[in-house]
Amino acid sequence: MMNVTYWNSLYVFDHWKPDILLVESAWEGFWGGWRYGIASYPDHPERNNAVLDCLVGRARDESIPTVFWNREDGVHFDRFIASASLFEHIFTVDENMIPLYHAALKDTPSLDVLMFAAQPAIHYPALTEPDRRLAFLGSYSRHLHIHRRQWQDMAFEAANDIGLTVYNRNSRRRSEQYRFPSRHWINVKKAIAHTRTADVYRRHIASLNVNTVDNSRTAFSRRLVEIIASGGFAVTNTTPAVTRHFRDYCETIDCEEDARLLFDRLSKDGWSHRDRERKRAGTDHVLRHHTWRHRLGQIMDRVT
Repeated sequence: MMNVTYWNSLYVFDHWKPDILLVESAWEGFWGGWRYGIASYPDHPERNNAVLDCLVGRARDESIPTVFWNREDGVHFDRFIASASLFEHIFTVDENMIPLYHAALKDTPSLDVLMFAAQPAIHYPALTEPDRRLAFLGSYSRHLHIHRRQWQDMAFEAANDIGLTVYNRNSRRRSEQYRFPSRHWINVKKAIAHTRTADVYRRHIASLNVNTVDNSRTAFSRRLVEIIASGGFAVTNTTPAVTRHFRDYCETIDCEEDARLLFDRLSKDGWSHRDRERKRAGTDHVLRHHTWRHRLGQIMDRVT
């Protein structure tokens, strides 16, 4: 794989000759190279996808199949539909969005579901003695995603005895809207590199996960599959996607009472024999069904 920009695209297409051009619904892209260049910003017309349009045109001139993957679907369909419409093939994490694509696009391209996956080179299990605290890697929004925030607030309050370490994905943002609740048992740290996340999942007794999309059979968070792939103990909200794909490999909680019972057991007793067996089975399940090798194979089957 090679990261492509408008400036290196001539070399990439003419000399490296990729099998496909794959673009995802990125907010910034590799090293920020696509910031403001893929999503729509109606209030800022200077932020547009004109460069992306040229890039896709170059790929088509070279007969390179063009693929767009909207990993933000279920939430940000409107922000990426204009860019998605440039491509021959569209994949979405949320099967519920497929009718919206048919309605929005006059000349309907090929459409399919492409779920999140894990990279085993980064997210793999390793023997370690866990810290009996919870971990959460991600973001918190005071003004967006009310159901997500309500679940987080519930889980965070239930963690007052066991303790919680947060790695704030938005630690560089200044807005108070992205600040985590201030609690003496919550230790908020700066964002870490994606390559370091597996170590956090392995080093803590459990890792919290929250799925923003809670009404889909296919849309689950990337964090969930990566926790399980790493041999971590995932605690998540219940959604159709979790029930369909991972119900045997994680703990689901939807009320503070259940959360407190689980956290109290983990704090006092650590992992049970059943917990350890579920973690091992979960890692095997991800390796068999949910790696990027599987997803890239799915893409190639569609475009060739």
